[in-house]
Amino acid sequence: MKYKSIFKLCLLTTFLSVATISCDDWTEMEIHDSQVNGFKEQNPQEYAAYTQNLRAYKATKHAVVYARLDNAPEVSIGEKDFLRALPDSIDIVTMRNADRLSEYDREDMKLVREDYGTKVLYYIDCTAKDKQNTSITSAVEAVRTGTFDGIALGSEGSAVDVSVLKPLVDALGQTPCLLVFEGTPSLLPEAQRSLFNYFVLDISAASDEYDIETSVLYATATSKARTLGSTTPVTQLQGNEDYATALTDNDAISKTDTNGTSASDNSGRSANEALTDYVTETSGYQGNVGWVLQQYRESLTNVDTALLDELNVLFYPIYIDTIDLL
Repeated sequence: MKYKSIFKLCLLTTFLSVATISCDDWTEMEIHDSQVNGFKEQNPQEYAAYTQNLRAYKATKHAVVYARLDNAPEVSIGEKDFLRALPDSIDIVTMRNADRLSEYDREDMKLVREDYGTKVLYYIDCTAKDKQNTSITSAVEAVRTGTFDGIALGSEGSAVDVSVLKPLVDALGQTPCLLVFEGTPSLLPEAQRSLFNYFVLDISAASDEYDIETSVLYATATSKARTLGSTTPVTQLQGNEDYATALTDNDAISKTDTNGTSASDNSGRSANEALTDYVTETSGYQGNVGWVLQQYRESLTNVDTALLDELNVLFYPIYIDTIDLL
């Protein structure tokens, strides 16, 4: 019994020693490089050919794709917060938090600009009056140094005063800069509208093509008006209207193209008499496109159903019933 106890004790000691050594080997951690190689690293030649064709396409005349990115969030919850996750087909992307670029933002901006040919813009909120001067200075400096390709202005439906645009234009000088305004042109002074390359309209509430066309029409409509009132005229008027207590000139031009064309030109004058010329030209269907599509589908003939209806007299009807024998 004594030898058996000693033998068991030796076995236990040996087992614990081996277990301790094995555990040390298992728990020892090693650091491995887990960098994932993308398409660019896996096949540089195909990647170079693809991006070259992509840049060539964006240089042609095509429908421009515009996007906005809320970059550099305080807490990132996924790839959607990074510029590299956007489709490479996007032409222009505006960085909403351009004043606080992260290292990832700068790395991704270099990638999309050089490889994809995507234009990256610095966003300025025109409603933040207390930050306008600082934002304009920072944006112009970023464009001059080549960090951004242009500047996007947003007003959230509020009119933009010329005092905001003049410092921006003066600071840019001859520096090449892509200018985009997020809003209708009517929110800008008429003399400064030609400075912008693109106007971005918010059509998120549009339910169909008609709503989109109406929004575009409203944004691009042109109207002029002149009103003059005088009890003792001192202004030389055209024609025989040498004297007038009231004069109103209205020139309106509107154009719509909704599955057709519609144009109108209205001009009128009133000074003791009214003269109105109105010309309207309309072509194409004016109405709900969805209703027309439904009517078209209902008018189509189902060949299978028509054939079975014609051959119905050649078949005997069979009555089948289930009888429960239990």
